[in-house]
Amino acid sequence: MKKKEEEKPQRTKEFIEKFSNEAKEILKNSKLFEDLVAELDKEIVGEIEARKVLILCAYGGRLVENCQTASFNILVNDVSGVGKDYLSSKCLQLLPPQNFIKKTRISGTVLNYWHNAEEEPWWTWNGKVLYLEDISESILNHDVFKVMCSSGSSASIVIDKKVVDLEIIGKPVIIVTTATATPTPELVRRFVILNLDSSKNQTFEIMKRHSEFRKKGIIPEINKKIRNAMQFLNPVKVKIKFAESIYPHFPIKNIIMRTHYPRFLDFISASTGLHQFQRTQDEEGFYLATGQDYDIARECFLKLCSNRYMIPLTINQKKILQIFEDSPLIEGTVAHFNSTSMNFMSDRALSYNLSLLSQYGILETAEKINPQNKTVTIYRLCDSYKPNQKITIPTYEELCRIASLPSDTNIPTTTSLSSIPNKKDKKDLFLEVAKVPKREVGVSTCNIPAKEPTEKEIKEILTDFELNPEVEKI
Repeated sequence: MKKKEEEKPQRTKEFIEKFSNEAKEILKNSKLFEDLVAELDKEIVGEIEARKVLILCAYGGRLVENCQTASFNILVNDVSGVGKDYLSSKCLQLLPPQNFIKKTRISGTVLNYWHNAEEEPWWTWNGKVLYLEDISESILNHDVFKVMCSSGSSASIVIDKKVVDLEIIGKPVIIVTTATATPTPELVRRFVILNLDSSKNQTFEIMKRHSEFRKKGIIPEINKKIRNAMQFLNPVKVKIKFAESIYPHFPIKNIIMRTHYPRFLDFISASTGLHQFQRTQDEEGFYLATGQDYDIARECFLKLCSNRYMIPLTINQKKILQIFEDSPLIEGTVAHFNSTSMNFMSDRALSYNLSLLSQYGILETAEKINPQNKTVTIYRLCDSYKPNQKITIPTYEELCRIASLPSDTNIPTTTSLSSIPNKKDKKDLFLEVAKVPKREVGVSTCNIPAKEPTEKEIKEILTDFELNPEVEKI
């Protein structure tokens, strides 16, 4: 009997060591991010880019201590039936259960009372992921919810004729789904908007997968070892040594970039947090971001930013913009558009969304006299907006070449300039990155403000691009 009692602690210790070693092996894999995305193939068809965004923000974002509090909030927005809730739930199932809270219904003021410091002084929302399914517009734009999205909640309320102060400690990563809600510009600064694939081909592939699984009797099971490994990740502080080489490549047209650009840096930090077992620490204990982290953040950002100003747009706003891009000279009133090409929403909703696109600097308004001799407001594309011109962010490899930074040769990067098939597209991208001044002897490129190249410099760049064999090998 005594021998069995002595053996039990030994077996427990061996189990913990085995558990720990398996987790570390998973977390030290240089393809950890790709493996997480691939693991979800068992239950999700396609939506690779959307999976990456959810994984980066939920798995890595919750770990970063030195970040903006609202950088990793996601609003999954698309038409009903496209699979928003299914995709989100499946992507988040690999999180440690103690760090994942899901609610299918919630009131606007519940966050004032939920896990408040007086009742649960040990509780913190830091490091947690809060998933709210199919949220209504009234909750989305509720004052208490908006505060919770950007910081902890602190409120003074009256109970039994006495003022009671309630404090909620910490801030979770908040992920919500909605089909119809239209976030205000204020809320857009607190969330990134993620749209899904509603194409016919995606529907076909989903039906095909269901048929294959039903034919073979397959019941997919997620690898629990991966979820167990996520418990070994700790909160981190991150430094991005090459950060000063990034900002010249981002637009400054809209004031939202004051929030959006730091969000991109936080995305880099989120990847570093997820790959913390593979990153080095400096003497101050900060984990150092690498080119792999930059490229992962870049991929996710390109998924979220459909326009050159990098302004997050809802699915309906994208539909409106697409109509203007297909017919750049089109203009009209809300009533005109609602009765013709934009009849997929009410006139009130259309008016609100056209107004938002005008605030974003994508559309512009003008006053005209209609046939009834009344002054009406018409909407059209801004002269400065170039239809179908998408945002370009250089890869880490390209960034190193531009800013003369040492590259991470041992870390895989994403698509480089050589993979762009159209030569004209190569030139356009090359011109974009050429706006960063050439490096001068003894002067860091990072400290030189970006400027437009002169006509002579453009000519030299294009000539060099056409004739220099080294450039063709980029």
